[in-house]
Amino acid sequence: MDISGFKSMMKDGQRAVWALDAFYRSGYSVLNEYRHERPNQQSNVHGFFISDCAVLFVTDQHESAVIRFEVICRILQQIHKRTFQNAVQLTTSIVWGPFDYHERIEFIGLNKNPIYGNAYVDAFIDNESGEPKLYPNECRLLRKGLPHDVEEFCLGRLGLIGRHIRETPTHFYFEWMREE
Repeated sequence: MDISGFKSMMKDGQRAVWALDAFYRSGYSVLNEYRHERPNQQSNVHGFFISDCAVLFVTDQHESAVIRFEVICRILQQIHKRTFQNAVQLTTSIVWGPFDYHERIEFIGLNKNPIYGNAYVDAFIDNESGEPKLYPNECRLLRKGLPHDVEEFCLGRLGLIGRHIRETPTHFYFEWMREE
């Protein structure tokens, strides 16, 4: 997930700081609310924010792929909506695949946080240079490597999240702003 137009915001100095604040506040509050909704369960959505982007991932292998997909979409929808209310627009690429993140602190002032897996690289490439280019507020799912049940869910447009799905040959777009 990236802030749209962040490089141009950096030129005047003030807009970039304000956009980062809105993005971080939105992301942290949505994730915190999600955790509080499940007080007796460990949250399966994790992430980190760095500069103008966020990396969110779902770790609960006991849940079905469709439920994990719906959870991440609901969280992305809420983060997009809250940042949009502050006049900040995001672009988001969702990729299914292996991903591993290890938080390590080597010593004060230096952090090492290794990220493994092609999902991270594929999402970065899709967001930065995927075709067609993502427009502000777009959120899309790369079809390559999707589990069969998630693909069927998207094609059938089932459930609250499914009604907001549009397909193209290489992606599914989660049109979170579309109201029925």
